[in-house]
Order: sequence, then C-alpha cells, then structure tokens
Amino acid sequence: MTSTYFDEALYTLLCKYLLNEADTEERAWVEAWLQEDTGNARLLASLGKVLQTAADQAVAVPVETDRSWQQLYAKMNVTPAAAPSAKEPVMPARKSGYIYTLLKVAAVLLIALGAGWWFLTTKKPAAVYAGPATAQLPDGSSVQLMEDSRLELAKDYNNSNRTVSLQGVATFDVAGNAGQPFVVMLGHTEVKVLGTRFTIHYVPGQQAVSVHVASGKVMVIDHDNADSVVLTQGMLLRNDSLRPAFRIATHVIDIKKKSLAFHDTPLEEVLQTITEVYDVKVELENTSLLKLTVSTNFNGESIEDVMNALAMTLNASWEKTGDRHYKLK
Repeated sequence: MTSTYFDEALYTLLCKYLLNEADTEERAWVEAWLQEDTGNARLLASLGKVLQTAADQAVAVPVETDRSWQQLYAKMNVTPAAAPSAKEPVMPARKSGYIYTLLKVAAVLLIALGAGWWFLTTKKPAAVYAGPATAQLPDGSSVQLMEDSRLELAKDYNNSNRTVSLQGVATFDVAGNAGQPFVVMLGHTEVKVLGTRFTIHYVPGQQAVSVHVASGKVMVIDHDNADSVVLTQGMLLRNDSLRPAFRIATHVIDIKKKSLAFHDTPLEEVLQTITEVYDVKVELENTSLLKLTVSTNFNGESIEDVMNALAMTLNASWEKTGDRHYKLK
C-alpha cells in the first residue's frame, strides 16, 4: 500500500490515545476519526490488543535482529544510539516513558510475527490505478495519471469519504460535492477540494509536492509544519524536503506548457512565478525596477527567451551568473 500520512503517523497517535498520553487536540482528532468509518473502531481495538500483548510480554520479547530495530526506528523517526562494542549485547537506544517501551515491544512483536502493520489491513484501498491511464472514479471525478504514477482510493470511497492517495503526477477533474470534500493524501500533506481542476506532482522520497490549480479552489495542508494555504485559479504551490515552506506562484495558466499570463503584474510577482515555473534563481541588481509592472504572455519559451522579453519590457539587461542563476539589471 502506498505510504501516506495515516500509514506513518496513525500508529503512534493511536498508541498515545490508548495509553492516555495524547493531548486534547490529538484526542479530539482520534475521536472524530472514529466517527468517520465503522472499521476505525475495529482498527483501534486491534491495536489495543497488540499493546496489551506488548505489555504482557515486555520482558520476554527479545530483539532478534538489528534489521528489525532499523525498521522500527525508521517508522518512529528515532535516531539509534552509537553501536555498542563487541563485548556489549546489542540493545536498542533507550528513552524514558512507558509509551516508548510499549511502542518498542509492540513493533518487535509485529516484525517477529512477519505481519508488519497487520492491524492496518482493514484499511486496504477500495481500488488502485496505475499510470499511464485515465481513472473514472465512482463519484464522477476523473484522474489522468502520468507514467509511473499510482492512485489509491480509500476504503468506502464515495460512501463515507472521497479520499485518495497519490504518488507521481496526475491531473484531477473533481465532481462537486459540498457535503463531502475530495481529499488527496501526499505523505504528510493533503489537498482538499470541493470541485475543481488541478494537477499534482508528488515524489515521496524527496517529499516534493507541486500543486497547480487550473480552475476552482483547493486547500493544501502540511501536517508536519502545521501550515495551510488556499490556492485559486492560476496559482502554483511547491515545497520539498530541502525547502519545506510553501512557495507560491501566480498567473500560471498551464504548468505543463509553461503558459503564463501577466497583466499589469508587479515585477516581484513575475519573478517569483518565473523562479518556480522554470526552477531558476533570478536576482535583481537594480531594485528601482520593482516599481514597474509587466504585461506579457509566455507559452513554453525557454528561460533565455523569457529573460530577453523581460529585459526588453523593462528597458533593462540581463546576464547568466551561474547554473540556472540569472541577474536582471
């Protein structure tokens, strides 16, 4: 199953809830989640059994392999301590707290059983689509998947939810439903819409997200950084693990064709858009140019042609100062 925010974070959150370690906000989230799907209560009960087994066997369950602990640390985002000397037994790094002990033992039980995240099997996707293909969804929405892209529909899609998870590149035409938002999960980021056309590019390994809205309105939520932004027609959002903050560009008609339309647009906005669409850095030597506005269109021109057009419009000049670095002066 594709890794999503729920795969990676739900386990720990539900453990905290069951052990009364969750704060007020976390408890409210879990209780709302329990109401979303009757299967969620069964999932929580299954996890409770795992934790009870972990508590009962906290002393008896050994750590059999270093690989098991590496898997555990990867799931919990914990950095293990330095390796012990040859005379010392291989033991995991320790943290204080009852919940941490139970999490460790429960995870070892799951690995030893060879079941992995077996208690999440009740959340198997309702359907899986692989690109290149056009997926017609049960609610009337359609998704154009690019090559090597994958889309999963959550259990009970179009009944209790309209949630999908995506890896790769896809363009969505979402059927309107004011009572049931359409949600696209991208790792720890989600895109929530009511009805619109937009394109997403998501690379899990780099946590790289790109969202372009062709029509309508979407909300993008970053759960890791507790950040959100509303995108409207012509807006482009990007972020990644190297630059996790949301970066916004405007006046983007078609991201695939690099079609841009500016009408009396402040130069600062124009440069921000060009920076994100062309993945370049443009410096401004003459800051007085910021007082000017730009009215022009671009349709797939090279970055050099774009710089030439800007310089001509602004009665300025430009030079290339490095790999994908340009200066307007």
